[in-house]
Formats: sequence, C-alpha cells, structure tokens
Amino acid sequence: MFYEIFRIIGLITGYPFQLLFFKRKTYYVDKKNTHIFKGGKLIVSNHFSMFDYVLTSFIVFPRKLNVVASEIPFKNKLLKFGMKFFGVIEANRETKNMSFINKCANVLKKGQLVQIYPEGKNSPDGKIHEFKASYTLIAHRANVPIVLVITDGNYGLSKRTSVIISEEIDVSKFMDINSKTTKKEDRERLNNYIHTRALELRAELENLKNKKKER
Repeated sequence: MFYEIFRIIGLITGYPFQLLFFKRKTYYVDKKNTHIFKGGKLIVSNHFSMFDYVLTSFIVFPRKLNVVASEIPFKNKLLKFGMKFFGVIEANRETKNMSFINKCANVLKKGQLVQIYPEGKNSPDGKIHEFKASYTLIAHRANVPIVLVITDGNYGLSKRTSVIISEEIDVSKFMDINSKTTKKEDRERLNNYIHTRALELRAELENLKNKKKER
C-alpha cells in the first residue's frame, strides 16, 4: 500500500509537467475503444528513452504500469529502491535470466498492465528495429491481448509528442493458449506480425501528423 500511495503522489505531482513536456497527441486505431487498457494487457512499444515509460504511464493513468527494464538501473541501489514503487521488472541480459517472463505473466494474470520494449535497447536512429520474441512467451503464459503503443519519440518542452495505440491483438490466433508450451514457428509468426504491425503504425502516425500540418 505504501508503494502504491507513493506512486500515485508521484504521478499527480508530475502530471502538470508532463502536459508541458509531451503536449501529447494520441491517436487510436479503434476510435471507439479509448478504454482499451482495461484488464490485463501486454503493451509492446518502440524504444527511444526512459521517457517512453513516463509517456505511457500518463496514458494509462491512474492505472499502474509495470515495465520490463534491463539490468543497468538495478546496479544503482537508489534507483533499485525507487523502481519498487513503479513496478519495474528486471530482464538481465548479462546472466540471460529468463525469470522475468514468469514474473510478467503473473502480474498480467492479476489484471495489471506490463510494458515491454522488444528491441531491447534505445533506437539509435529513430527507426523500429528487430524485435526479440520473448514477449510472445509472456503473452501466451498470461493469456492476455497485446496492445501496441508506438511513439514518435519527439520529446521536449519545445516539441510535441505523437503516439498511436493499436487495436487489441489476440494471441490465441497465433498459438495454442491451452498448451503449456509454444512452438517456435508460432512464436516467430506472432513476433513477425507484431513487428510488421509496429512498422505500419509508425508509418500511419507520420501520415496523420503530416495531414494535420497540411490543415
């Protein structure tokens, strides 16, 4: 309860600043479903910086947004303590410990939200790069839909951030959710679909921004 109170206070305190910092314009693929983040959802996003998580946190506010992060911030004791308040789940690339998959699945089964960045690192050029498929195991074990949140990474006080949110993607169309295991070809098929959909949404986001400029 203490962690949750601290998280809410932090978000409320930061709310006015994020309005100025992001000046967010949000587009929904399914315009009728702006409440898409009800229940457990695995949020898959492209990755620019730590501000990606901050951005999504305020999109889903007041809901808690758990997030998968690398081992780097966990090496700092102060950061490690602070991350407890915001539900950060470690994915250690050095030890290749895959326990984060079960941790994420358990959180999702409780009806919470988890965000993951399948690129595994910040994009060096703003483009969406190859996705690692571990998130497909999370979605399968938790049996929750995937929602893509794609941002243009245009962060800053003098800029405006645009983001597009996909429809719900049902993982049962790609793999047998009743089976305890998954087939490699099914994971690859789902990953290829999600990656392709992310590229499509990134292009659609740019088109929407250009149309707005032309008005």
